[in-house]
Amino acid sequence: MKVFFLASHLKERDGASRAILNFARGIRELSNYEPVIITLNSSMNNNKINGVEVINLKKELGSFSSFSILLGYSFPLNKFKKYLNEDGVYIVSTDDLIPLSKFKENLIYWNQGVLISVFFWEPFYKKNKLISTFASPFLWRNIVKFSNYIKKYKLVLANSRTSAVYISLFYNRSPKGVVYPPLDVDFFKSSKSKERFVLAILKRGYPSHVELLAKIAEKIKMKVIGYKIPNAEYLGKVSDEELRDLYSSALATLYSVDFEYYGYIPVESMASGTPVIAFKYSGGPSETIIDGQTGWLASDEEEFYKLTMRVYNEGYSEEIISNCRKRAEFFSIRNQTKLLLSYII
Repeated sequence: MKVFFLASHLKERDGASRAILNFARGIRELSNYEPVIITLNSSMNNNKINGVEVINLKKELGSFSSFSILLGYSFPLNKFKKYLNEDGVYIVSTDDLIPLSKFKENLIYWNQGVLISVFFWEPFYKKNKLISTFASPFLWRNIVKFSNYIKKYKLVLANSRTSAVYISLFYNRSPKGVVYPPLDVDFFKSSKSKERFVLAILKRGYPSHVELLAKIAEKIKMKVIGYKIPNAEYLGKVSDEELRDLYSSALATLYSVDFEYYGYIPVESMASGTPVIAFKYSGGPSETIIDGQTGWLASDEEEFYKLTMRVYNEGYSEEIISNCRKRAEFFSIRNQTKLLLSYII
């Protein structure tokens, strides 16, 4: 039997894409089922990735198509129709493909967030004022239409407890369970040998508490990826191998995002034996980090600053390093794929 993952895109360094690829790899290695990825568009340009068949429909969702989906129209997804007739399990695994339930019954939806929530995110609407202004009056339509589409799904799963709350709130369908995005823990190497610097990673180049990080960088050595921070060493683009080495050698990873549905960065850091400092109300990171055991969760900027100073000046026990690695293994490809299979087969 085949297990089809339906996606709107596959991209390098994209968390949603990585989760799909890791699940497909896990199913191929841990079961007798054959995984297949069907994507509207892929920048990887491979017919097979890690031994998994990839069907690239070579259709990019432009602004018009994306906005049409936001309004609940399914026609931008017509290219999928001819691929929905085989026997097997079909998993819709990116949130802009929710309208596919119009074309086929018994679909499974693995939720990675709520599509319209981006319009409430300050960095987005500041950078896309015209789009946000135009789209905002129509968000009610998205909620109504998507709720109706989601009612048709055989099964709904979420990629975190945070996502489960949002899908219940916006689309009136409580997920059956939570299956976290799987991590290739074997790629990361835990190290007890730490250098005297902290690593700060800002997602997708959006600034997150820049002034706070700049204040911290005045006092301690900081290396930064994703956005330039005053007083810190900006690393620019790094390879996966370089990032792995940075994780394992850093004293701590600073992840100052205000909100995220899941977030691979804290889990990758923990897989490298490096604790993470994040905010207590940040969604996914506050689920994956165990406060006081695999990192520290701050209530506000002042506490974030004090925690960072304390960790930098006083260090922590080797037990923290061991705890980090153990925690990351919970999110491994093996564990999360087995959990996914327990729901879908």
